[in-house]
Amino acid sequence: MQRTHYVLFLLVLIGIVTIPAISGQSVSTIAQTSDVLLDPISIKAVMDNDGFTIISIDARMTNLGESPISTLTFRLDSLESIVTLARVNGSYVSTTVIEYDRYTEILISLGFSLNTNESTWIELGMLSSDFQSEAITGNDPTKLVSDFIFYVRPSVWFANFTFTAVLPEEALLSQESIVPLFPDTSLNYTDGFSLAFIWFTSSLQPGQERVFIIKYQTVNYATSPIRSFIIELLLVGAIGVIFGIGIAVFGPKIIYRLRRVGRVRFIGVTTEEEEVLEVIRQKGGSCPQKDLYTEFDMSQAKVSLILNNLEERGIVRRFREGRENVVHIMEE
Repeated sequence: MQRTHYVLFLLVLIGIVTIPAISGQSVSTIAQTSDVLLDPISIKAVMDNDGFTIISIDARMTNLGESPISTLTFRLDSLESIVTLARVNGSYVSTTVIEYDRYTEILISLGFSLNTNESTWIELGMLSSDFQSEAITGNDPTKLVSDFIFYVRPSVWFANFTFTAVLPEEALLSQESIVPLFPDTSLNYTDGFSLAFIWFTSSLQPGQERVFIIKYQTVNYATSPIRSFIIELLLVGAIGVIFGIGIAVFGPKIIYRLRRVGRVRFIGVTTEEEEVLEVIRQKGGSCPQKDLYTEFDMSQAKVSLILNNLEERGIVRRFREGRENVVHIMEE
């Protein structure tokens, strides 16, 4: 009887050990720190003038473990970030964001099981607002100074790691800092608007860390002479536009008045009569009466009536030349 109990106990013990082992062969697991290699990996941080930073991560992920994996956990030292893009081999995938006291973990679902020694490409995009410090006025009141601090503490193995930081447009390294760039790097470029700095790390193990610090300055337009110059330029431009509109609207009338300087004025001349007289002056002081009919937006009878009134007062005279009347102004 005791022997039977011993055999049953042994069979139960064997079952407890073997069942998890058998079931574990077909279940994908979350990647452990020693299971995943990101090689190469590129992280790019593009800063704007509003304090936001666009983070772009591109990496080739390789499973070094003995079991298939279906997720990747990426750590970011930020508490104010949102995921804007997540793709695996060009296909969009889902993510889960978990916030801790001092950092955030992004859990990327691969959408399939990645077997041992297999690789896939990961793309991750984020928007963060806590990598740049708030801009403050520097010792030079025409400059605003800010800090950019980016920590890298990988939970998986990084190899051939490239980090690129792009400053906001028109920003320069701070002249008030002895060490505006840490660690120092000779790799940099510009696109004509922004400065960019590049660091390369051959290997970064889980538990190790790297920090990138940039102290930079931008123009304080609130106190900058450039702002005053721009305002003055805008004011001059506005005055010029107003002056141009005034010339366009009132110019013809001003020219008309100037042309009449030194000429004999007649008392009691109406506006319409003055317009007729001006046309005759422009034609040298005399013109065929029929030419006046085409100059005005009024009937021939109206023009003839105006000429009759002017002729009765001795301001103009009409002479017969052939088959037409010629009007001659008498004031000059």
